[in-house]
Amino acid sequence: MIAIRTLLTLTLLLGVGYPLAVTGLAQVLFPWQANGSQLTNNKQQLIGSALLAQKFERAEYFHSRPSATDFATIGSGASNLGMSSPLRAEFAQTEAKALTANPSPTLLTRSASGLDPHLPLDAVLSQVDRVAKERGLDPASLTEQVKSATQAGILGPQVVNILELNLQLDKDA
Repeated sequence: MIAIRTLLTLTLLLGVGYPLAVTGLAQVLFPWQANGSQLTNNKQQLIGSALLAQKFERAEYFHSRPSATDFATIGSGASNLGMSSPLRAEFAQTEAKALTANPSPTLLTRSASGLDPHLPLDAVLSQVDRVAKERGLDPASLTEQVKSATQAGILGPQVVNILELNLQLDKDA
């Protein structure tokens, strides 16, 4: 009888009470993050999450890093190809041919999670000429806009959230 009472008490406390308390605190302290860091367009339509990359193929948009899972959020993952893999080298060569002059090495490899929404600043700057040409913008002013969207990297270089940058470009258009 004591074991059943302990089981019920711990189930209510840890299975119901604790998750409700954590969810409630998150909603009060960090509502935007707790609700998925959702981003909307000019018409207040949900576009995506600031935490997940999206596939951009049109020339007037900055492109995210390639994804081994084609940006699928369910079952995300990497290609797990080693540095000496012929398949990895073949992928990099194919991507280099598809990109404009001087592509960033970041754009020639796939994201580890397949969902990383950020690119290092140099990878974004390597796309400025293409995006500026397609949108009829001055490359120098677009470069400044990219630099103003830069965030500090956690352990590495400065990064830019591609979805947020593309949404900003659409708002300015």
